[in-house]
Amino acid sequence: MKKMTLLAGILLAAAATAGAEARIQWVDPVCDFGAIAEADGVAERQLQFVNTGDVPVSVTGVRTSCGCTTASVPLDPVNPGDTATIIVQYDPTSRPGKFEKKVTVTFSDDVPRASLRVCGVVIGTAKTLQTRYPVDAGEMRLHASLVPFGDVKKGSAKSDFLEVYNASHDTITPVWSSLPDYVTVAPAETSVPPGQQAVYNLMFSGYRCPLYGLVTDSAYIAASPDAKPVRIDLVGVVTEDFSQLKPDDLDKAPVAALSDDRIDFGTFDPKSTLTRTFTITNKGKNPLLVRRVYTVDKGIEVSVDKDKIKKGAHATVTVKVDPSALDSGILNGRVTVITNDPERSNITVRAVGLPSDF
Repeated sequence: MKKMTLLAGILLAAAATAGAEARIQWVDPVCDFGAIAEADGVAERQLQFVNTGDVPVSVTGVRTSCGCTTASVPLDPVNPGDTATIIVQYDPTSRPGKFEKKVTVTFSDDVPRASLRVCGVVIGTAKTLQTRYPVDAGEMRLHASLVPFGDVKKGSAKSDFLEVYNASHDTITPVWSSLPDYVTVAPAETSVPPGQQAVYNLMFSGYRCPLYGLVTDSAYIAASPDAKPVRIDLVGVVTEDFSQLKPDDLDKAPVAALSDDRIDFGTFDPKSTLTRTFTITNKGKNPLLVRRVYTVDKGIEVSVDKDKIKKGAHATVTVKVDPSALDSGILNGRVTVITNDPERSNITVRAVGLPSDF
């Protein structure tokens, strides 16, 4: 009889254990820091869960998505009905603006892993904002006033970005103006709450740009339609795409040959305009197209008498120098010649000389 009673007890205990289930429920799966000041240092918030199951549950691991976020978990098992607290800390140093991170928590007893959201907004110190967003634009600050697109193929597009920080106490809706036809901005309009950022993607369409070579332009951005706009310089280098040419195309391609790669004006009168010429000869088979002849140096003007050169023919480039407009009085400039020669599409010619009173 005693053996039967003991056996029944064991069976009942086993049945109870088999029916037990490990479960937890988060009080709030989001750890929202709200607005925190960088000057206040590391901020701390809590994540809590309740053991709603029938057996103790242990936290077996925790991982954060970046080094700026840390989490401390309870070391002891959490009994059924008890509440456990995870301490989350965020270091706002040099991180102004909105942030969003993840804290991943793993448990014992087949409790599903939890991926929890950590978010907030850091109000940066004046020093951090000056470093991270050095361009003062009134109610907002910018990370740069220049957008460099680099090389842009004529038949394609290239993008870069501009980051804006709202340094005011009100939501702003920045507006763009005076964009060149070949540059677009996305998003076209967006609202930026106080202390948060917006990132604008600028797209330079090479096929819409009328020029080859170095292209400099500008656009303007303002915190609102009534605010003073800030100039944003746009720079790109438009190049021809020769990647689709076949061997037969290359055999018949034009070849640009310049009479000079250096024009020496010698010793010149600083009060008189100087003029020299050089030629571009097509030593290939197909017509040589002169895409552009230009200079970015002050005091130098260039022109070419034709933009299409047949096989064996040549074009003449005229270089005029106004010594009074040279930055230092010394002539040390560059003239760029761009053609459809696939082997040498971009050629630089030096222009040098010294004033007689140097």
